Formats: sequence, C-alpha cells, structure tokens
Amino acid sequence: MLAQAQLERAQVAWWEPSDPADCVTNAFYAYENAVTAAMLARGRKRTHRHPEKVAMARELYEENLLKTDVSSLLQTLNDARKDVQYGEPGYQLRQIHLESLVSDLEEFTDEVEAMLNELDED
Repeated sequence: MLAQAQLERAQVAWWEPSDPADCVTNAFYAYENAVTAAMLARGRKRTHRHPEKVAMARELYEENLLKTDVSSLLQTLNDARKDVQYGEPGYQLRQIHLESLVSDLEEFTDEVEAMLNELDED
C-alpha cells in the first residue's frame, strides 16, 4: 500500500508542471517498498540498507520470483535522489524520462501485487 501511495505521488509529479525531483524520489521509494513487499512475502528478512535491497531485487529476478529486474534502476534512482537531497540535481536527473519511469513503476507494482495475490491464494 505504501508503494502504491508513492506511485500516485510520482504520477502527479510528472504531470505539467512537472517536478522531476519529487517524481524520482517518490518513484525510488515506491520501487524499494515494492521490492521489500516481495521480499517479505517470500519469507526474506526486512532490510533498511539500500545495497541489500538492490541485491534482493536481483535475487528475486534471478530466482524467477519477479519478471522484472529493477536492481540497476534502484541504483540509478538512488543516485539521482541523493543528488536532489544534497541540493545538486544534475545530469543524471535530467536523463530520466519521467513518463516512462512512472509507467514502468506502475507495471512493476502491478507485478508485485499479482505475486502477493497469488501467494494469498495458495
């Protein structure tokens, strides 16, 4: 539910007048929270460390538990988010196509939700 709320904030932030910093920040947190939900649903321990979430996203993909590998995207978004928080939004933020980011995020949260629903049915 948290990832869904962050997705909605990211969706609003890419509309004109867009707020790239807010969009990327909310998208980053939504991706991380969706990965965390998938981790927990698969019996993995919660982690608050970003590198461990990146590794877990890759593992979930490699184990065919998720169809989409978001591990490198998590790193890219984290770097862009940190630049924004440190008051130095730059090249990396400008290279992110906000509409595609939000569209891909929506698909990923749907994928995680479907996985969670499937587990609930079992």
